[in-house]
Amino acid sequence: MKIILDVMGGDNPPEAIVRGAIMAKESVSSRIVLVGNETMIREALAKHGADENDFDIVHSDGVITMEDGPMCIVQKKKDSSMAKALTLLAQGEGDACVSCGNTGALFTGATLIVRRIKGVRRAALATIMPYDNDVMLIDSGANVTVTADYLVHFAYLGSIYMRKVYGLEAPRVAIINNGEEKHKGTPLVLEARELMLGDEYINFVGSVEGQELPYAKCDIAVCDGFTGNVILKTSEGLSNYITDAAMAAIKAAGNASEEVLEAMEKIRRRFDSTEYGGAVMIGLTKPVVKAHGSSDSNAIKNALICAEKYAKSDVTSDIEKAFEVLDPLAQLANGGKNDSKK
Repeated sequence: MKIILDVMGGDNPPEAIVRGAIMAKESVSSRIVLVGNETMIREALAKHGADENDFDIVHSDGVITMEDGPMCIVQKKKDSSMAKALTLLAQGEGDACVSCGNTGALFTGATLIVRRIKGVRRAALATIMPYDNDVMLIDSGANVTVTADYLVHFAYLGSIYMRKVYGLEAPRVAIINNGEEKHKGTPLVLEARELMLGDEYINFVGSVEGQELPYAKCDIAVCDGFTGNVILKTSEGLSNYITDAAMAAIKAAGNASEEVLEAMEKIRRRFDSTEYGGAVMIGLTKPVVKAHGSSDSNAIKNALICAEKYAKSDVTSDIEKAFEVLDPLAQLANGGKNDSKK
């Protein structure tokens, strides 16, 4: 098994990313393919005392920056490390791909190069949030504009992933809303809610408010990518702020025991986004993992672990089989009623 790593994306290329790959060697059995400027990759490997022979190196000249538009990956920057990594994945030269580069370009490239599974209208970005139970937030940033049918698709995709990877027999699906009452919500949310209520393939438990997400109200929280990204970034910022402030206050008191400091450090690590590696793109023919743009070496290590777990779980095969039964295109044509379920 091989995992392809775009080493030129994000805020810290290529050294921190290469170092993350070196760290991951202790935790993954897959061979790691480093894609980017060959000279810089070799220099980074040498700096950290790594053996070049432990990795495959694929040279690529171009780099997609955070300022580039989504379509650049298939237009002006086909020679970029991200485009090359996705092309290798599509050609069967690897089993999964990881990048911490431009989200829009990665999602566009994954959709057009790796391509969606037949029947999936939109792939989605899914992030696992470390609350009382691991909650999947889907979509967490890929699809800013959606329809009610897309939200139903996200529920399908999330349910299959959580069953296969997390072992949940009937993962609970909720839709993000501004209240639990049936009459509350935007027209989009209200329409999607009705579709999910009548769908036998979704264990729908109703609406969930933002403040309820940490308290095991659901296993999958469905929303559009704009809402999901705001929730994700707010959660990350708030958890960092609170843990940093609490640690500073404890240290300032001057009488904290080692046990208290260790407990606080454990809490900080629990909510540290680098410990979770990244978000998975679900609905594609091959696994793609989007690591945070500011990923350090630890985040890259965990993203590679996540990618291997994703690939080994064979979620894509389960989605292919499920969508043959669900026949979502027929469902849309029937106004949300799928006769093939009967």
